[in-house]
Amino acid sequence: MSPSGTPNATSTGAASFEEAKAVNLEFKTAVADVQKHLFDGEWRVGEYGDVPESCGDGYQFFLRRKLPQGFSFDGQGPERMAELSSWIGANGWQIAPSPTYGEGIDNVVIVAGKPEARVARLDVDLLPGVAAEGTVDVLEIRATSTCEPGDAAGILDQLRGPLTAVPEDTGIPDLESPDATPLFERFEEG
Repeated sequence: MSPSGTPNATSTGAASFEEAKAVNLEFKTAVADVQKHLFDGEWRVGEYGDVPESCGDGYQFFLRRKLPQGFSFDGQGPERMAELSSWIGANGWQIAPSPTYGEGIDNVVIVAGKPEARVARLDVDLLPGVAAEGTVDVLEIRATSTCEPGDAAGILDQLRGPLTAVPEDTGIPDLESPDATPLFERFEEG
């Protein structure tokens, strides 16, 4: 570390990889806590959240999860979102003003962040179903980690190795419980 507390440019690749792995785990653990507050079963995986993307002078992660198809809060979706918003605020998250929509758009959205847990932005977006009409709730969580110092491409090379073709099996699960151990190193070297 330099005297200012920022990593030196001479950090080893192995150290950067291990730091990225630790950041990823902390980020996913914070998001999983939010997921468990809503539903502790298996969620559909949209973006797994282990691929470092460039941001400023560093890298960040992005993940996306959805409730299982056909899931319903049985008409209690807006109330569950209000409970979640209270829980998020009571658990150290910084809640941002939620977007407002025009007439006819029933989405309930919570926007928050928890930088000390490596979450720059969390969006929880619910389109509530109407039980009387037989429609189901559609809920998606999107989260972006804080931008961390490091080389996204270098970390990705260490994560995946040099790819010569797109792998047939990406190792990404279709469904994942918030209690599952987050994956980071999914591919065998070779």
